[in-house]
Amino acid sequence: MDFQTISIREFNEYRKRPDAWVIDLRSKEEFEELHVEGARNVPYDNLKMYRKYLPKDKLYILYCDRGSSSLMAARELSKEGYRTVTVVGGFQALVHDKNVDSRESRR
Repeated sequence: MDFQTISIREFNEYRKRPDAWVIDLRSKEEFEELHVEGARNVPYDNLKMYRKYLPKDKLYILYCDRGSSSLMAARELSKEGYRTVTVVGGFQALVHDKNVDSRESRR
């Protein structure tokens, strides 16, 4: 199976899909500090452990800090039959785009 990369502009369209889950692959601490609204945190280092909780009928929109971990995760997941896309530039690109809502944690 294959995966594709999407631009920031495409991100908002993809995440509107009813079968889409936005997955933040950064650490729990980074996620709690700031993340894209609606994202679920599955740290890349724990991805193998979380796979059993990820239904294969979803489209996973993956992002990490800058994009490299999400590419590796997409490659791994797509080999196992998951449908994945990654965001070019990762969280750093998303957080700087005025059309993408982000959420700070409420500590």
